[in-house]
Amino acid sequence: KNISVNDAELFDFDNDGYLDLLVVGESTQNDGVGVELYHSDGSGKLWLSPGILPEDIRTGSRITTFDYNSDGDLDLGLTGIDGSIRLLRNDGGNNNHFIKMKLVGLRAGSAKNNYYGIGAKVEVRSGSLYQSKVVTGPDIHFGLGLRERAEVIRILWTNGVPQNMFFPATNQDLIEEQQLKGSCPFLYTWNGEEYAFVKDIMWKSALGMPLGIMGESSTFAPSDASVDYIKIPGDQLKMKDDKYTLRLTCELWETLYMDKIGLVVLDHPEDVDLYVDERMGPPSLSNYRLYQVGEKKLPEAVTDQYGSDLLPFVAERDNRYTPYLKQGKYQGLTEMSEITIDLGEINLNEKLYLYLYGWIFPTDASINASISQSDEITMSSPVIEALNEDGSWEVIIDNLGFPMGKDKMLVADLTGKVPGSDPRIRIRTNMQLHWDQIFFSIGDPDVPVRTITLEPSAAELQYRGFSRTYRKGGRYGPHWFDYSTVTTEPIWRDLTGNYTRFGDVLPLLLEPDDMYVVKNAGDETTIEFDASSLPELPEGWKRDFLVHSVGWVKDGDLNTAHGQTVEPLPFHGMTRYPYGTEEAYPSDPEHQNYLKEYNTRVVDTEAFTRALIGKEE
Repeated sequence: KNISVNDAELFDFDNDGYLDLLVVGESTQNDGVGVELYHSDGSGKLWLSPGILPEDIRTGSRITTFDYNSDGDLDLGLTGIDGSIRLLRNDGGNNNHFIKMKLVGLRAGSAKNNYYGIGAKVEVRSGSLYQSKVVTGPDIHFGLGLRERAEVIRILWTNGVPQNMFFPATNQDLIEEQQLKGSCPFLYTWNGEEYAFVKDIMWKSALGMPLGIMGESSTFAPSDASVDYIKIPGDQLKMKDDKYTLRLTCELWETLYMDKIGLVVLDHPEDVDLYVDERMGPPSLSNYRLYQVGEKKLPEAVTDQYGSDLLPFVAERDNRYTPYLKQGKYQGLTEMSEITIDLGEINLNEKLYLYLYGWIFPTDASINASISQSDEITMSSPVIEALNEDGSWEVIIDNLGFPMGKDKMLVADLTGKVPGSDPRIRIRTNMQLHWDQIFFSIGDPDVPVRTITLEPSAAELQYRGFSRTYRKGGRYGPHWFDYSTVTTEPIWRDLTGNYTRFGDVLPLLLEPDDMYVVKNAGDETTIEFDASSLPELPEGWKRDFLVHSVGWVKDGDLNTAHGQTVEPLPFHGMTRYPYGTEEAYPSDPEHQNYLKEYNTRVVDTEAFTRALIGKEE
C-alpha cells in the first residue's frame, strides 16, 4: 500500500516449490523503498523478506525473470525508472532441487501446437507438492524444494491434448508426441484364445468437426449417423459357449453415441473371398454390397514417385505397409505422393475391380481449422489416373475416398476405365495413406452366400480403461491396441455431461431410434450374440462376419463444435451439427423417459484433475 506499482512477478526464487512475489515501483513515502520481495512458505501467505535484494535498489519499472547463467535458479533483470537495466544474480536459490524444461511442438507431421507450446498448461507433481503454470515463453522452471525429482509432468497442449511424462529428468526438452487422440470406437473380438483388437468402427461420423473456417462462416462435417458394415474374417471371431462376443471400447478423447449394432453371418464356399467397401467417400459409395473374389491377381509392378519398388510391401497382407512418404507440416498430410500400378494383361470385356487394403493417419479438428486458413496447403483426396492416347495421365476416378481408419478395404470399379494399350494406373494424394495389400480381380463371381443377421442377446456397459498402444508393423503401421494390458487411470479431459449409467443396455442397441448408449473414454460395452441356432457349415464352406453399426462420434478437440460437452445430443434427421434453434432432440415422452432412466451418470473433469494431484475422495 506504500508503493505505486509498475510491475509484479510471481516466481520461485528459492526453488522450494512455492511462488514468491516481487513488486517494483516507486514508494509513496519520502525515502521509502519501492521494490519489495515477498516469500511464500506454502501456507498461503506471503511474508516481506528484507535483506535479500541489494539495499541500493529502491525503484523499478519492469521485471524479467530468467536463468541467465544456467545454474538452476531464477535471476532477475530489473529495468529502472530511468531506463537503465540491472542484472541481479541469484546465488543460493539452487540449493533446492528444480526442474527446467522447454516444450517443443512438432514442426513436421503435426502442426497442432506452436513450437514452444505458448499457451499450454504444465502441471507438476512431486509427492504432495502440486504446481501448475501457463507457458508464456520458451523456458519453464519449477522448484521442488528438498524433493529430488518429480513423479509426473502433465502438459495440456493448446489443442487440449494431454501428454504425460513420468519421472522426468530435471533439465530437458519435452517434445510433443505425435499421438492419436481421436478416431473411433475400438472393436475387440474373441479369436479362440484371447480378445484382440481387429478394427475401429463408426468412422463416418465426426460430429462438429470443422472442415473449413473462413471469416465468420464455418463448415462442419456431415451430421448423418455413421451406418457401417465392417468385415471380420472368420478366424478373428470364434464362438464361445454358443455365443459370439464383441467388446466395443471408447479409448480416445471422444464421446460415443451408439444407437444400433448387429452381426451379419456370411457362410460361403471357401474358394471365394467376400469383401465390403470400407471407405470414406461420396454418398454414392456408401451403399452396402458384397464383392466376391475367386482369384486375387497381383499387379506386375507397383512403384512410387521415386521409382521405389513397392510390390514386396503390397503383395500380401503381412503388416508391411508402404513406406517412403515425406511428412508434411501437418499430421495426416504428406507431400504429394504417387503410386503407379501396372495391372499387366487385362480383358477389357470383363468386370475389373481394384482392391486396396490399408489405413489412414487422419488430421483432426485443430489441423482442419489451421489448414482452412492457409493459402499454401490444401488437402487432396485420392484420385485414380490412367494414361490416355497421348500418353498423358488423366483422371478416371476423381474421388477414390480413403480407408475408414485402420486396416480397411477400398474397392474401386475400373471396368471400362483402363485402356488396354497401357494398363497402368496411378493413385495421387497428399493424405497420409499406407497400404498393406493391393490386388485386382477380373470377372464377377456369383456363388451362393448364406446370410444370417443376428441381433444382440445381451449387452452390458462397464468401465474398463485404456489398452496399451503400439505401432503394428513398425513406423509405417497403424496404432494398435493390446487388450491384455490396460490402465484404469483417466488420460483424457472428459467431455462433461450425462452419460449412460453402467449395466444392461441391450434395449438401446436394437433399433436406430435416437435412444442410444452414450459412452465416455474408458467405457466398454460387452455385446453377445446367441449363435446356438446357426446351421452347420456345408463341406467346403467357411464363415465370415460383418459388424453392422449405427451411431455418432464427437471428439474433444478444442476446435470441435461443442467438443467439451456431451450435449447437444445428436438425432437422426438433423440437418447439421451443431444444429440451430429450429431443431432439437426429440421431446416426446418416450425419448425424455429414456434420458431420465438411462443417462444418469454425470461426468465432469474432476477425475482427470485428481489423476495428477492424487487427491483422495
